[in-house]
Amino acid sequence: MKKSFFLLFSFFLVVLLLVGCAGTEQAGEDEDGLQEEYNEEFEITLEDGLGRQVQLASTPERIISLAPSNTEMLFALGLGERIVGVSEYCNYPPEAQDKPRAGSFSEPNIEQILSLEPDLVVAVPLQDKEFSRLEELGIPLLAVDPTSIEEIYSALELLGKATGAEEEASLLVEECRENIDAVREKVGHLSPEEKIRVYYEVYADPLMSVGTDSVIHELIETAGGINIFEDMEAGYPQVSSEVIIDRDPQVIVFPDYHGTEEFPVQDIMERSGWRSVSAVEDERVYGVDPDKISRSGLRVVEVVEELAELFYPDI
Repeated sequence: MKKSFFLLFSFFLVVLLLVGCAGTEQAGEDEDGLQEEYNEEFEITLEDGLGRQVQLASTPERIISLAPSNTEMLFALGLGERIVGVSEYCNYPPEAQDKPRAGSFSEPNIEQILSLEPDLVVAVPLQDKEFSRLEELGIPLLAVDPTSIEEIYSALELLGKATGAEEEASLLVEECRENIDAVREKVGHLSPEEKIRVYYEVYADPLMSVGTDSVIHELIETAGGINIFEDMEAGYPQVSSEVIIDRDPQVIVFPDYHGTEEFPVQDIMERSGWRSVSAVEDERVYGVDPDKISRSGLRVVEVVEELAELFYPDI
């Protein structure tokens, strides 16, 4: 009787083990199937900033960014863990400084890029001479280079689609729109006569400012200011001291590359003939973070808010 019971128990044990193995094998097959189905669902063709058709067969897990503005957007999308390399001047957010360097903005290091084994490289059109070599090696490359606030939103949405972070991109764009619209609402009631005339100095020697073909021009206008060189189409035209004095800006803004605002301000205040300029007379000369204002990334929202406060502190 005991022997029969033992044989019967052993039989059922073997059956259970076989069923368990089959279940495990089936689960593995199901998991592989789900992963394959996920990748198939992700397969996408995108049009980048150069109008190129870029195909992605699966979710990028190893991303290299070759421009600071794109690095900032990728981090904002929560993709920091997937970024395996950045360019030399990618310094924001602080975590970007810990990433391996893949060359400079002007000279990406192809060998270093290859060693990092990326499955997506995010670049800018100016780096197009490297595009063909990377594509020949089978590395998908997305060119992103927004030149307006709306294009920044579109670039963010494009990066969201390319990385499977569409929801995050949508939320960020919505938040940015709300913040910038809030500034527009506060300065929207100002008449042309009430708006502040602004001179933005890109460079001091020779004197350079911004024309309509630049994001900075749009940032000044969005903050409620009037760019005194709004009649120039060039992005960064060379200008003369005489014209600046004649157009009499009420506020002067410059990128504070030195990190100490006091010295450039003093230099501008002491320029020959500039004492009659309203901005100098009223001591309304301000330095701003050069990275924030020159990079076409999400921090333009902060720039618009800061400029509006400089132009209209009472509002």
